[in-house]
Amino acid sequence: MDKNNLLRKSTDLFLSNPRSLSGNSKGVNLLRKSTDKFDENDLGLQRSNKGVKIRVSIGSLASLGLRDIKIDAMPTTLYLMAGEKCIYGCAYCPQSTTSTVSSYEKLSRVVWPSVEWKTLRNAIFKKPQFIKRICFQVVNSENYFEDLMYFVRDLINVEAVPGERTTLPISVSIRPKDIKEIEALFDAGVERVGIPMDTASEPIFTKVRGGNFKQYLKLILSSANEFQGRITTHVIVGLGETDYEIFNAMKLFYAHHITVGLFAFTPIRGTVFERNKPPTLERYRRIQLMRYIFTQGKASSFNFEFDKLGSLVSLSTNISRSGTEALLRTPLIYTTSGCPDCNRPYYNETPAGPMYNYPFVPDKTQNILDAFVESMVDGKIIFRH
Repeated sequence: MDKNNLLRKSTDLFLSNPRSLSGNSKGVNLLRKSTDKFDENDLGLQRSNKGVKIRVSIGSLASLGLRDIKIDAMPTTLYLMAGEKCIYGCAYCPQSTTSTVSSYEKLSRVVWPSVEWKTLRNAIFKKPQFIKRICFQVVNSENYFEDLMYFVRDLINVEAVPGERTTLPISVSIRPKDIKEIEALFDAGVERVGIPMDTASEPIFTKVRGGNFKQYLKLILSSANEFQGRITTHVIVGLGETDYEIFNAMKLFYAHHITVGLFAFTPIRGTVFERNKPPTLERYRRIQLMRYIFTQGKASSFNFEFDKLGSLVSLSTNISRSGTEALLRTPLIYTTSGCPDCNRPYYNETPAGPMYNYPFVPDKTQNILDAFVESMVDGKIIFRH
C-alpha cells in the first residue's frame, strides 16, 4: 500500500489536495525561498527605539545571563515566542482571543518577557554548553509566519561568519495554515516542526480549540509522511478526553513516526478554562507510561485494558514481574517529553509540585511508581484511581 492510501485509511477521509488543507491560501504568497531577504520594516514585529523585540521564557533568559533569578532547573532548550495575541480561540490559552488577560506575557504558566532581538541573538551565539536546542513557540498573530522566518533566518544565516550564526538545532511549534509553511521552515534550516494536536478527542477539539479535526489531523500525518522522523505533536492531558482516545491517537501517531510530547492541562487565570481542574497525577503517570511503551516500540507486547468510561485500568503482558518493575522504574518515563533536549522546566507546575514532567532525571522512581500503581502480579499491572 502506498503512502497516500495508508494516509487515507488512517484518517478515514479523502481530501483532493492534501497540500493545502486550511482552505485559506492567504499565507501562500508570504512564503519565500530560503535565500530571500526580509526587510524588517515590512514585518509586524515588536519594536522599540532600539529595534526588533521578541518574547523569551524567563528561564531561558536566566540561562543566558540576561535575567538574575533563582532557578533550580535550567532549561536545556532556549524557548522563544514568535508573535503574541493569537487569532484563534483556544479555551485554555492566555494568548487566545477568548482570554481576558491584561498582558500577553504568559504562555501556559510561564512568563515571557520582551527583549531586544539583537541582544538575545548575541547572547545565543555565546550560549552556555548545557543549551542544546532552540525552540520557537509560535503564536498565530498577524504576520506570524514572516516574523518567524525573519528570526529563523537571522539565527541560521549561512552567509554569516562563524560565531555570528547558530549551530544549534531549531524546533518550531506552530499551528500551520498548510503544508507549504512546513516546507518553508525545513527549507530555511529548521530541524524539527511541532504541529500540536492538543486534544485527542474530535468533539473536544471542535469545542475548545476550533477548526476541523479531521483536516488538521490530515495535515499532521501528511507532514509526517513527507518529512519522516522530523514531526512532533503535542497532547494535553486533562481537556476532557478519555485515556482510550489518547491511546488511539498515540497508536496512529507512532505508526507514522511522529514524536508525541505530553503536557498536563494547566488552568490559567483569564482563560475560559481558568476554573477547570488539572488531571490527577495518577492519571498523568498512566499516560506517561503509555507513551513510553509506544516510544520503545513495545505496544504490541501489552494489552491495554480500559473501563466503560475509557479510563486505563490495567496492563497485561507476558513480561515477568521483575521485568515489569524494571520498566516502571525507568526514569525517562516521568521526564519532560517532546523534541530531543527539551525539558520545559515548570511549564505545567510550580517547583513545589505536583511534578507532572520532571525537567531532570529523577534519582529515585519507587515513590513515583507507588503513587499510581496499585498492585503487580506476573503479567499484570493494576493502576490506582
